[in-house]
Amino acid sequence: MRLSTKGRYGLRIMLDMLLHEGDGWLTVNDIARRQNISFPYVEQLLTKLRKAGLVESIRGSHGGYCLTKPASEIKASQILEIVEGPLEIVFCTGLKNEEKCERAGECATQLLWIKINQTIVQILEDVSLQDLAKWEKGLKEKNLCK
Repeated sequence: MRLSTKGRYGLRIMLDMLLHEGDGWLTVNDIARRQNISFPYVEQLLTKLRKAGLVESIRGSHGGYCLTKPASEIKASQILEIVEGPLEIVFCTGLKNEEKCERAGECATQLLWIKINQTIVQILEDVSLQDLAKWEKGLKEKNLCK
């Protein structure tokens, strides 16, 4: 499974917002510059995150974006699902009961994909934005010691 830039950048943008939370309302320009992501791409992802209720925005010269929830309540799985869509490694892991794969019941690989998908989703649900911030801080502290 390979996440697109939407997922990777979505997580980086949210982490950036948490790490700069004390700076007040954060502008798209500042986030884009710090993360080296184009302005339109940051704006596109922030729009999705705002519509989903993870960030809020205000317009104007002193406007910008901020998180709407504590970082401990924002899960990596939420962010990825908002910007990427359903977290499924193959289409047949996300089929509902009324939909069936034509090979369901006779395809052992479907069971493997379901197990892999469940494991990935569980890990993503166990990791909060706050956890990512702690990991980032730990990495920066290690680099300071070199």
